[in-house]
Amino acid sequence: MTMRTRNLLTVAAALLLAGCSQNEITEMSPDANPAVGFNVYSGVQTKGTQTDVTALKTGFGVFAYHTNSQSWAAAASGAGPNFMYNQKVESSNGSAWTYTPVKYWPKDEEKVTFFAYGPHSTLSGSGVTVPAVGSITNAPKLTFTIESMNDAAKMTDFVVAKNDASATQDRTHANSASGVTFTFRHVLSRLTFEAKPSVELSTTTGAKGTTYVMVRTAKILQSSSPKFYKSGVLDCADESWSGKVTATDDYDITKVLALTDEKAIVNTPADQTSNKYDAVKLTSNTTPITLFISNEYLFLIPETAKAGAGTASAGDVTIRFDYDIVTVDTALGKGYAITHHTTDAKLPAGALKQGVAYKYTIEFGINEVKILTPAVENWGSETPGNITV
Repeated sequence: MTMRTRNLLTVAAALLLAGCSQNEITEMSPDANPAVGFNVYSGVQTKGTQTDVTALKTGFGVFAYHTNSQSWAAAASGAGPNFMYNQKVESSNGSAWTYTPVKYWPKDEEKVTFFAYGPHSTLSGSGVTVPAVGSITNAPKLTFTIESMNDAAKMTDFVVAKNDASATQDRTHANSASGVTFTFRHVLSRLTFEAKPSVELSTTTGAKGTTYVMVRTAKILQSSSPKFYKSGVLDCADESWSGKVTATDDYDITKVLALTDEKAIVNTPADQTSNKYDAVKLTSNTTPITLFISNEYLFLIPETAKAGAGTASAGDVTIRFDYDIVTVDTALGKGYAITHHTTDAKLPAGALKQGVAYKYTIEFGINEVKILTPAVENWGSETPGNITV
């Protein structure tokens, strides 16, 4: 039997994410043993961007267990992925999903149970480590690692298909004629930040001149972040985490900051890097702006499940920001005055719940140097004296 379109029975993938819709394909073969088809998410996310149905068309991995006449509940403890092992499935258009070698449904009464995750692990940078062939018993347990501990732009939004008794377990050709449906869920915590100065700043030359807060760099401080994990093990059976390993180094997140070159303001080489002055420029105390590049986020291994308490204390994860306060002053040789500052932003208690997206607002401190009403010494009485000429 050839691998023709008419032989493919597709598996729909839905991602539980606001704005993403379920993508279902219901074509099936009239043949007695039609092929089983899948969505695949393969490929590295080169940015800290979220995984959605569009991203999944580049590939996800599938494990399938043929348990013959036994149900998954009865067979799970001794079952291995004997039907599909980390099978890569991909799509060029998001509507037709293919993989190789093609597998075909067993006899109608025989059962197959499916698990899936994304991104597929075979490309570097995915962050997902799949157990060796022959080592899996029961549902897959996948090790997830924050791939580059000095480049947040390579962060991955790890997703896992829900293990559903009615949708992914004990599937047969008879009960899956319209396709097996995967519902992917986010298993990390998502973070983004917006920022503002602590006081309103003038952006045009006036009574207060022109002042800017310039955010330059950011990193997660390992020494102050006992709940910042570099790796953990995700059980696909219930989406639970175990074996979490605390990070041993700071984690630079500067590459996801929405930096622009502000050399027009700060134009002295001593205050620049590579003849550029990259910063996120803040002025408004009433309207925070995002610190991150559009649609990029931090994805961190969670502390608890969504229904849990999250982190216990403020400062379980601490992020250090370096920023400058720059005031334009044409009377100065540089044309501006600049002071350098560092602040540590502590995530509040209750952070890092699984599958929860957080947006935090950071207020960067700025204190005006005020000149108070002066005290003028009294001249006192004049001292008389004679001058001889």
